[in-house]
Amino acid sequence: MKKVTILFLLMSALVITSVNAQTSQGNMMVGGTLSLYTTSYQGNSDLEESGTTFSPSFGYFVTDNLAVGASLGFSSSTDDNGVSKTERSSFSFGPFARYYKFTSNDKFAFFGQASFTIGSGKTDITPGGETKTGTTTFAISPGFAYFFNEHWALDFAISGFAIQSYDPNKDADDDKNTTILFGVSSFSPTLGFRYHFGG
Repeated sequence: MKKVTILFLLMSALVITSVNAQTSQGNMMVGGTLSLYTTSYQGNSDLEESGTTFSPSFGYFVTDNLAVGASLGFSSSTDDNGVSKTERSSFSFGPFARYYKFTSNDKFAFFGQASFTIGSGKTDITPGGETKTGTTTFAISPGFAYFFNEHWALDFAISGFAIQSYDPNKDADDDKNTTILFGVSSFSPTLGFRYHFGG
C-alpha cells in the first residue's frame, strides 16, 4: 500500500509540474482570436452587415506566471442598406502583460491582462468618401484559461475596464472623443487558443 501511495504522489507531482510548466519563466506562448459575423435585417430598408476580426499575439514569461508580449489586430466590416455602403478596415498593435493564478485544479487558472494598443484605419462610404481613423486603447481584461495538456490552452476573457480615445477623421481637428468603459457595458467576451512552448 505504501508503494502505491508513493507512486500516486509522484505521478500527481509530475502532472502538476507539466501543467504549471506552461507558465514557467523562459517559456513562450502564441495565440489569438478570430471572429466572423454576418447579419441581415428586413424592414423598411434592407440592411446587411458582415465583418472579420483577427488578433494574433506572442508572449514571453519573464518570471513564473507573468508574461509580457505584443499583439496585432486586423478587422474589416461592411454595412450595406441598398442605398449606401460603408466599408471599414483597421490595424492595431501594442504591448501587453498577463499574470496567471492557478486554482486548486491545476488545469484551470485565472488571469489578469493589461494592454495598450494604437490603431489606425479607414472608413469608405459609397456614395460619399473616405476618412482615416485612429484609436488608442488601454484595457484591463480579466479571464480564465483551461489547459488541455502541456501545450494547448483555451482562454475566455472579458474587457472589464477600458479607456479609448477615438479620432473619426484624422484630417479634421478637434474631433477626438474619449470613452471610459467599465463593468457590464464593456463585457465583450472573447474566446481564443494559446500554444505554450519553450523553457
